[in-house]
Amino acid sequence: MVEILLLLLPLVFFLGWRASRRKLIKNQRKQQQLSGHFVKGVNFLLSEEPDKALEVFLNYPDIDEYTAETFQLLGDSFRNRGEVDRALRVHQNLIARTNLKPQQKQKAMFSLGEDFYAAGMLDRAEGVFQELLSNTQSNKYISKASVCSSLRTIYEQTQEWQKAIDAVSCYDKSNKKNGGSVPKLNSKSLVAHYYCELAEEALQLGKLNEVDDLLAKVKSTYKQSTRLMTLQGDIEFHQKKYKPALKKYLQAIKQDSRLLSMLCDKTEQSAVALNEINGLQKDLLSLYKKSKNKTIFETIITLAKKYGNSEAVDSLIESELATEKLNIESIYKTSEYIKSYSEGIEAEQGLDLLNKSLSNYLKGVPAFNCGHCGYKMHDYLWRCPACQQWDTIDHA
Repeated sequence: MVEILLLLLPLVFFLGWRASRRKLIKNQRKQQQLSGHFVKGVNFLLSEEPDKALEVFLNYPDIDEYTAETFQLLGDSFRNRGEVDRALRVHQNLIARTNLKPQQKQKAMFSLGEDFYAAGMLDRAEGVFQELLSNTQSNKYISKASVCSSLRTIYEQTQEWQKAIDAVSCYDKSNKKNGGSVPKLNSKSLVAHYYCELAEEALQLGKLNEVDDLLAKVKSTYKQSTRLMTLQGDIEFHQKKYKPALKKYLQAIKQDSRLLSMLCDKTEQSAVALNEINGLQKDLLSLYKKSKNKTIFETIITLAKKYGNSEAVDSLIESELATEKLNIESIYKTSEYIKSYSEGIEAEQGLDLLNKSLSNYLKGVPAFNCGHCGYKMHDYLWRCPACQQWDTIDHA
């Protein structure tokens, strides 16, 4: 009996080897078929035939962790190119695969939410992100802070400001818990803006008590908010309390001179009502000397046309035209002022000042640009240094 078994051992070994070899050959053929399938899809992509490529990929029989990652990147690529419908098809097909690992499924769901957002389907995008947020398993694979950030952008679009505030809070808590693994938001400034939006809505509805409560929240959240100062000024302005309104407006402008273009009319009206135009002009002159902001300069010229104070303005014009690089609009407004309103600048002197100012301006203006890519340069070159094209340089 033992002898028979010993004789059968080589046969058993041979049969086992043959079976394993057949299985190996079968797997290799299957792998070759899958690889050919995959290459075919890639070739369609390279040939700019995305719909054919999409059909090949969507009918791909088996997905492992490597092909799932490729599908994920393919869908994201479609979305980044603005082909949102194709991105949706890829990610929805990926999520529907039964053999997909949880990690891959959660990533695909996040991408699907981004697809819906890109397509303008904000309610469906919100639903996907909320599902990810409530699924404790997804937190292992998708950063909760990233989901909260996506929800915040949706609530900004839908102007659901309280939900946006909650999303920022969720983002900060998650990011802190994970040791700051995602970029930090300027949370205090954002939340202050959201409270200001709510305050403006309440102000339009005449709910002044709510406005006061919301502004108090803004102050406790981000007391440096220039929007808070502006909104406080607006409340005083609408109640015809021009002195505190002007004070708030100037306080905001001094902190951020860019706000002048937004607040110019209300600031002027408040100063006129208080008969304090001269005081406003002095404040703006002082502020311009510190900031050199062109909007402030143009506002000074505009106010001088309406209300006088030419001596201080003439002195400012003489120094600025001769030494500073003003923009074309500032130079135009200044020339108009010299022609019709100035008492201390003679025509010949004014012309000389304007020539100097234009010379200062032209020093920084490129004389040539590339007709192929738009790159600007000061000197003529045979070949564009940006796009490397020959004979494409022309006068700007």
